[in-house]
Amino acid sequence: MQSRRLPVISVIAAVVLSAVVACQSGDDSAADDESEPTPTQSEGGQSDGSRAVGEDAWSVLADAPLGLTEIGAAAFGGELWTVGGLTDGAEVTAVVQVFDPQLNEWRSGPELPEPVHHASLVATDTQLVVVGGYRTLAFDPVTDVFVLDAEHGVWIEAPSLPEPRGAGAAAWDGERLVYAGGLGERGLADDVWALDDLDGGEWTEIAGLSIARDHLAATSDGNGTVWFLGGREGTLETNLAVVDRLVDDDLAPTTEVPTARGGVAAFFSDEHGACLVGGEGPEGTFAEVECVGADETTTSLPRLSTARHGLGAAIVEGVAYVALGGTEPGLSVSGTIEALHVARIT
Repeated sequence: MQSRRLPVISVIAAVVLSAVVACQSGDDSAADDESEPTPTQSEGGQSDGSRAVGEDAWSVLADAPLGLTEIGAAAFGGELWTVGGLTDGAEVTAVVQVFDPQLNEWRSGPELPEPVHHASLVATDTQLVVVGGYRTLAFDPVTDVFVLDAEHGVWIEAPSLPEPRGAGAAAWDGERLVYAGGLGERGLADDVWALDDLDGGEWTEIAGLSIARDHLAATSDGNGTVWFLGGREGTLETNLAVVDRLVDDDLAPTTEVPTARGGVAAFFSDEHGACLVGGEGPEGTFAEVECVGADETTTSLPRLSTARHGLGAAIVEGVAYVALGGTEPGLSVSGTIEALHVARIT
């Protein structure tokens, strides 16, 4: 599939500048932070995050021990997992942090074999998978794919990507792992790859994005459809509102989200569809949460309490969780996690 290429030196220089130089945030879309909800207390005296979550506004829960940006995140085993990222000291980390919604507490998970940032984290029906990313601040993309061996608490190698990729997006469509876009050694990529066997299969190219881009997000209904949302063509000035929908091996653009942005996360809700969260632009970070439904209409959910980019998002038992990420464009971090009921409360 033909990719839309940019000169490698100029692309990498632009991405490095974007990620390691903090700019002053002045975007009117940034959410106010004046009043943050606090978790309620359960009968045993422990803070119960699930009781503090409503459906009209995002509830702020317990901060992560380590504030990070450019993480991977996924729901697995009833918890929210985050992997890798950048610290406020511009260090690449291999740390894994796990949030338990019932206890409103964080714990440490098994560290990754190598530090990584701008990687994708995906939960299959039974496994947790880390795909791609950058190894250092030189933004050197990798082909690495690791699967969590939960029984032994270690990450093991899985079939590598066909080419190095960082800042792409991945999802599980119910039968296979799908990865698209990102920045490779030849520039921006539009490749869409699929892997149906984590134990020894091979990635195959199945389609191409409508626009080659990085810093996009992906989500799936788990029933054969994947959405690739937002992203940018290398710099903050090239943010996109485009949404591509993949059904089996057929990919086509669908309804755009109202707000163009990159550095985003996404989740899928039966009630609302594929929802794009957060992001950054030249003027600041975004608090918008905008969804594209199965009927190709768009809806907006309540804005995040804290606008940020490089964040992670996932659904656990009908609740959307949005974690970590930078509050200003470039290198900034937070440990914030907030939650919103997206399934109807009965």
